[in-house]
Amino acid sequence: MSQLDSANDRTAKLSWGEKLGYGVGDAGFNFYWIIIGSYLLYFYTDIFGLTPAVASVMFLVTKIVDAFTDPLMGAIADRTKTRWGKFRPYLLFGALPMAGAATLTMSTPDLDETGKIVWAYATYSLMMLTYTILSTPYSSLSGVLTADTRERNSIFGIRFFFAYFTGILVGALTPDLADYFGNGDDATGWQRTMLLYSLIATVLFWITFFTTKERIQPPATQQPNAIQDIQDLLQNRPWLILFALALIIMITLTLRGSSAAYYFKYFVERPDLIGAYIGLQMAAYMVGAGCTPFLTAWMDKAKLLVLLMSIVGVLSIAFTFVPKPESNGVQSIQSENKIVLQASSFIDGAIPENAKVSWEEHEKVFWVVKKRLVIADAGKTLVLENAKGKVISVKISYRDPQGNSVVVDSADFPSEILVMFLLNILISLCLGPKSPLTWSMYADAADYNEWKTGRRATAMTFSAATFAQKIGGALGAAAIGAILATIGYTANQAQSDASQMGIVILQTAVPGVFAFVAIVALKFYDLSGEKLESIQADLKRRQAETD
Repeated sequence: MSQLDSANDRTAKLSWGEKLGYGVGDAGFNFYWIIIGSYLLYFYTDIFGLTPAVASVMFLVTKIVDAFTDPLMGAIADRTKTRWGKFRPYLLFGALPMAGAATLTMSTPDLDETGKIVWAYATYSLMMLTYTILSTPYSSLSGVLTADTRERNSIFGIRFFFAYFTGILVGALTPDLADYFGNGDDATGWQRTMLLYSLIATVLFWITFFTTKERIQPPATQQPNAIQDIQDLLQNRPWLILFALALIIMITLTLRGSSAAYYFKYFVERPDLIGAYIGLQMAAYMVGAGCTPFLTAWMDKAKLLVLLMSIVGVLSIAFTFVPKPESNGVQSIQSENKIVLQASSFIDGAIPENAKVSWEEHEKVFWVVKKRLVIADAGKTLVLENAKGKVISVKISYRDPQGNSVVVDSADFPSEILVMFLLNILISLCLGPKSPLTWSMYADAADYNEWKTGRRATAMTFSAATFAQKIGGALGAAAIGAILATIGYTANQAQSDASQMGIVILQTAVPGVFAFVAIVALKFYDLSGEKLESIQADLKRRQAETD
């Protein structure tokens, strides 16, 4: 096949350069999305200064804008005609406005309470609008690179490998970067971190623009009709099921991501582990996404999703019963007041009278890279003045009755925390294939729509998908905010037992329930592999007849 034929073949085999070029685009999006899904609610309540109730309402109200912008952007992109194609130009021209909007969103101006609320509504709405202008064409681009099912699985596997790899970086490094750039000023630290992420994302979007090619076009006789496009989608059963599925799974992911910071800060009482927990979560997502092409060679996409979500549901419910460590071994000081620390609160069991107690401070460099400095050999009690932000542990050394030297380091992980991390990794491995599978299924739904109606509306199909994602993310974040408000959460204060239990359920049981709901939705999806092959053969025959 000639190069020209390959460029116009709807079932073309793609080069690795084009696959990688498309994939890095999603890395760009995840410099924003991981902040939105894992840290934005925490930023608003603990840095920016909104109450959970105000933040919760804001996430819901701003979705009214998205309710119009997503399908509108889909209609606009489907009707765009340039020398670069329908979808790629938006990556070139929309990257810098997105960067500016995101940086403003993560800025904390010196305003009164009302002014801050207005600022939050305006900048968050602007960020999500620019996100839509970029993300809808980007997602739609995947549907027109090729119609070959195996190539699509490969594209989405690579795409979400990059997405989750970025998630590792953003999830793990964000708290440390904010500390580094802020140098004691949290607001400045978060703003500068977002600015750095935005500049990197902009470059990645431009790489996608320059390395990809649009091949699949609507039928030559198709007339633009946005109302007809929407009507077609509403009669497209696979798409309707995928819309519900995206909504449900996005709620699951947002609940896990957004509640993690609260879970480790207030329940586990180890906020120093937030970055590592979210970073490993993203690493597991990445590995799961990378395994998707191999898994789909073994099992049909819908059946595979049912299996994976079943495991997610079971493990999430089991997570609920992991107890709080009796002693977590490390204490992060949250108060500026004088504090008295007792070594017995760091170590399980009695401390021998002849023990040497060494107090250590964990000085962060980045994520797992830390320095531990001995700050005192002060016995079993340590008094600290204005130690807010310090992370303290103790090391006990003594000789047992047999004369053996014994060293007990309180910073060694308790078994409960190890179980938390293990369950998090297993759940995330199973959720990793979710994104490449469902986005590949959306491309299939666009082909099904063309086969059934004779009309192709790729961007409209994917815009509704991104709308479902954002609604799911907003509902998840709003649910967390509403529940925190209901259970009496107060930022940067010790939480009541009821508040802690609510935070635990948000991180564990509730995502598990939504995983089981997703399984119910999947029972109605019927685009099997054999049916898709038949559809693609028929569409290719129609294209040959019109060429």
